[in-house]
Amino acid sequence: MNRKHRGVGKATAVPMIVFAGLFLSLSAFLLIRSVTRDAEHILADRQAIQLHDELKTRFDHQSVLLRALSGPLAGPAPVTEASFSSAAEPLLPLYPNLHAVAWARRIAERDVPLLERAMRSSGHTSFAVRGAVDAPRRPPGTDLFVNVLAEPKAAAGLIGLDMASLPGQSEVLTRSCAANRVVVAEEMPLQAELGRDSVLIYLPVYSREIDPDEARFGGRIVCDVLTGFLWTSFDVGQLLRDAVLRVGLTVGDAYLLKPDAGAPLLLAAEGGLTRPGELPHPPSRPLTAERLAGDGAPRAIVRDIAFGGRVWRLFVVPDPSPLFSLDDRLAWTMLIGGLMLTAGAVAYVLREARAKRLLRTEARARAAMARALRESEERFRLALRHSKVSLFSQDRDLRHLWVYCPRADLRPERMIGRTDVELFSVEDAERLVPVKRAVMEQGVGARCEVELTYNGCRRVLDLSVEPMRDETGSIAGIICAAIDMTEAVEIRDALARAHSEAERANQAKSRFLAAASHDLRQPFQAMSLFHHILMSKLDDPQQVEVANKLGEALVAGNSLLSTLLDTSALEVGNVKPRIVDFDVQDIVGRLAMEIGDQAADRGLELRMVPCSARVRSDPILLERMVRNLLVNALRYTTQGRILLGCRRKGDEEGGRLSIEVWDTGPGIPEDEMTAIFEDFYRCGTDQRDSGRGLGLGLSIVRRMAQMLDHPVTVRSRVGHGTVFSISVPVAEELCSCVAAAD
Repeated sequence: MNRKHRGVGKATAVPMIVFAGLFLSLSAFLLIRSVTRDAEHILADRQAIQLHDELKTRFDHQSVLLRALSGPLAGPAPVTEASFSSAAEPLLPLYPNLHAVAWARRIAERDVPLLERAMRSSGHTSFAVRGAVDAPRRPPGTDLFVNVLAEPKAAAGLIGLDMASLPGQSEVLTRSCAANRVVVAEEMPLQAELGRDSVLIYLPVYSREIDPDEARFGGRIVCDVLTGFLWTSFDVGQLLRDAVLRVGLTVGDAYLLKPDAGAPLLLAAEGGLTRPGELPHPPSRPLTAERLAGDGAPRAIVRDIAFGGRVWRLFVVPDPSPLFSLDDRLAWTMLIGGLMLTAGAVAYVLREARAKRLLRTEARARAAMARALRESEERFRLALRHSKVSLFSQDRDLRHLWVYCPRADLRPERMIGRTDVELFSVEDAERLVPVKRAVMEQGVGARCEVELTYNGCRRVLDLSVEPMRDETGSIAGIICAAIDMTEAVEIRDALARAHSEAERANQAKSRFLAAASHDLRQPFQAMSLFHHILMSKLDDPQQVEVANKLGEALVAGNSLLSTLLDTSALEVGNVKPRIVDFDVQDIVGRLAMEIGDQAADRGLELRMVPCSARVRSDPILLERMVRNLLVNALRYTTQGRILLGCRRKGDEEGGRLSIEVWDTGPGIPEDEMTAIFEDFYRCGTDQRDSGRGLGLGLSIVRRMAQMLDHPVTVRSRVGHGTVFSISVPVAEELCSCVAAAD
């Protein structure tokens, strides 16, 4: 019962440890990550406030510039181009984002010719008052605000332009005049001349000092004393870029937006700085004005900037927090540390449980091993007792330390402590000692067959010697196993002698047949001659039939004798091949004519494919091989046709020619493919059927193929036919120049 409760406790401990470790690790991770995110948001909000203040200051600097230059213009003394340049030039380097600053003088329409003559006389020879190309038609008597002064010199092309003729600027000028304050242009005029990010601001200049209450309640009266507008154009993108660099914005991207009632207008955008001293750059993933004004930037920090009667909106969009960042290294460290502690605790609990299981398993295994060892020892002793294996070990001096021998004449008490020199004769010891010494020196086992004489008895042993090492790995001696092979060696010697006797008898038979071949052929030749004479003298049909049977018997006997004599000659080695280069077509054409008539008599078709190759072989023996294959195909094919042709092999086979014989016979079973080349073997026929030959044709082909090194292969499908192939080397062809030299 207690064991059951302990098992349940161990089973529930691991899930509880895993759950608690994961919960605590994730909680610490999320808490630290939340604190980090709050700190990042506070930093982003602080930098957004700093950027807002910096932009507001820079906008106010533009108003300060205009008010600093408006003093001389409001005085009674006329302002010349030289005095305006001397007043503006010291201030321009302080405003790197400034495009131009100009004085637009108020001129009545009737005074335009006077102004043009005055400006031309002052040095502007091509001066002419001009309006915008697409300016709407103005009512008669409307005043013009013509640029007569401009700095820097690059803005001289604006002199003579009527600012009131620009789209939307007439209303802006009227509002600025009535309010007596700096006003930002509604549209973005002069973008082609000053740049696409240019912004215009106007400051009205009056002929006398204007009281604030007068400007508030008497707009018409104020505009009557208006002498013109001092205006400036600056690059709002450069303005935002300088502010970002001054603040050192690092939390995200900054956007300056003009939130009109219609479509919002994006004025400028700059990306955050990733390291100190870096130049501002465009955002890597810029947002559009529509997304900023809508729900495209839910994390953006928004600040409004009021300037020149307009409200511009500043967006600071913090960078999305990546899953892995340096700021979260503490959170990730806590998470990874917690997971590692959890894994360590689980591993410790599992290791302890596994160690206890292993101890119990090891105890049971040791008990089972002890039982199995005792049983194995008993079986081993029983097996050795009834076998002829002797085991023994020797030290480095080749003294026997332990011996087990089933023979009664080699008792252990007589061998232990003694060496081979003391136990065996000098000759036997000289055969044993070098083998054992070599094993101890090289540390590699050896096996050999040794012959010993002990107590007057000859013994042949299969001796296996292995090095025996101590606990340090050094060779302390050898251990040997000796198997008594005396009876097996005697049987082997007897078989070898019997085989030698059979070989000598076979060679004697072959030599006899080869020597007596001429004497054995003469009786058959004489009988053939007498049979021919007899046939010419017989008239009785019955006697002629008997004589024909006699002729068939003579032909069969002569064929059998010739085949046997040829086989014997090949076995003895009397046939010596004569290798030459010749055209294979000579053999193929001759055999096609010879076998073609026999095939036609049997109702078969023999087809021959001409070949122009030259081969290197013995033409007589090769012709005999191909003839035997054709005769074999003719003998076993009852219907269909026989094909004789050649096929060239590729260079990978050494440049050889395959002479092939195809037939439509019954085919050869797979298990008889090897047996068909044996002597007197006839595939699929009754061995008593003499009409199918003696079974020596393919055996002769095999012997000739071995003699000529012409491999013979066979392919067959039962019921479809057989293909025999002879691989013959192709003769080397001489080039035309060598042939001509010959």
